[in-house]
Amino acid sequence: MCTLSWWQKPGCYGVFFNRDESVRRSAAQPPGIWQEGGTTYICPLDPDGGGTWIFANRAGIIGCLLNNYSVPHKAKNPVSRGLLLKSLARYETIPAAVEAMEEVDLASYSGFHLFLFSDTATLLYNWDGDRLSRQSGSQLSRPLTSSGYRYEEVAAYRREQFRLQVDPESADYIKNLEEFHNYHDERLPAHSPLMVRPDARTVSQSRVSVEPNQISFSYRAVDLGRRPRSDLLTTLSRDS
Repeated sequence: MCTLSWWQKPGCYGVFFNRDESVRRSAAQPPGIWQEGGTTYICPLDPDGGGTWIFANRAGIIGCLLNNYSVPHKAKNPVSRGLLLKSLARYETIPAAVEAMEEVDLASYSGFHLFLFSDTATLLYNWDGDRLSRQSGSQLSRPLTSSGYRYEEVAAYRREQFRLQVDPESADYIKNLEEFHNYHDERLPAHSPLMVRPDARTVSQSRVSVEPNQISFSYRAVDLGRRPRSDLLTTLSRDS
């Protein structure tokens, strides 16, 4: 259960990501700076699975993962999908990440949507347990969303709220995106981008901004009363 939107303007680009999780899941470890295969990246960590749901690396690649609840497939002995996403953070070009992604044996993974974004490419992989498909560029529409509860209703509601609240031509476009991710409808709490259900809720919000010389990762946990805690800002220089 998550909501993802992305933006791009001259000289910078980025994403907003609401992570929705079961109330039984452990609190995440806030973003830190990591290194793997010679590549430095920022990501939070899920202590239950050991992986992540969002990263940004020094090369300017952003990766995000949403569970695919619209398909019945669940792997018998599942490997954490967050580990799959985290394994891609080492790649410094989209073609290298694509090659690695398409060589993975996905039989041990439950359904997912995996999003890769840079200044030159926007890609979405969809795994339904039998087939891996890929969409790119204009094939994708914002927001991307997932929900284990009434998926079609929830997705349609969030898309409509996005249409009503976000004007891509507005000078306040990025501000509007942030307001959309903060939106909660008391009448439909489970459908809202900032969601609450008895068994799950929005647990964190991430905003990643990539500029020529720096990556900024703003992260805030969300408490039981839907109150965001103080922003934790992590930065990563892109200079060699």
